[in-house]
Amino acid sequence: MSQNRGRRIRGVVSLGTGVAVVVALGASLLYFLWVASIRNADQIGQLSIGTFVVGIACAFAALMLAFSMIRAIRRAEDGRALLAALLAGGFAIAAAAALAASDVLGKLAS
Repeated sequence: MSQNRGRRIRGVVSLGTGVAVVVALGASLLYFLWVASIRNADQIGQLSIGTFVVGIACAFAALMLAFSMIRAIRRAEDGRALLAALLAGGFAIAAAAALAASDVLGKLAS
């Protein structure tokens, strides 16, 4: 990847937002994988909580990317705004899927 393209992509998300999203998603996915590795029917409640945390982390990422999109629109940086909008939409879909799965698993646990 060329240096200019890498600089443009890095400009979509601020460093603080990127670190927060990576930490939130990484920690929640590690927890989710740990709970999924326990093959016990009694752990469905914990799996529900894990998917809820993944959903919240994805929703946080979508929100931060939406703010980045708004900043890029105000600066008339159309490419960055489009990239941020696409990423925000992807994270919003992932958040909806994780929260729906959490609801289903929560109902299975009770």
